[in-house]
Amino acid sequence: MSAELSLRLSATLDDIAQLHEELEAFAAQEGWTTKLEFEVKLVVEELFTNVVNYGGCPGEPVQIDFTSEADRLTIEMSDSGRAFDPLVDTPEPDTTSSVENRAIGGLGVHLVLTMMDKASYRRDGDLNRLTLVKRREE
Repeated sequence: MSAELSLRLSATLDDIAQLHEELEAFAAQEGWTTKLEFEVKLVVEELFTNVVNYGGCPGEPVQIDFTSEADRLTIEMSDSGRAFDPLVDTPEPDTTSSVENRAIGGLGVHLVLTMMDKASYRRDGDLNRLTLVKRREE
């Protein structure tokens, strides 16, 4: 059996509170572990913030669909921002230098790839579609 949560947010930082609220309720309903909830919230907030700040579609809709199954969670985000594949078009972050010597930013996609088990991107007409899969560990 699976459960779904579908959110249609505006590409504004004001909608992060709604994202957190809805996601926390869904996680509680689905019995996610604290670790799973933390990782999903961090990854989705990072990606949503990137759409808001860099997507070129301020205030436009951002669709985020969650499908929670017994063994995995699937997340699909779509937005109408400029075509951008974060899995290919984002430079590798500097993870070896000290924090003081690193450039600001660049770790978001690294976090996504580290915390999620699978990630894929496709351009579908005028939409960016990013699909993430996370195995559920009990």
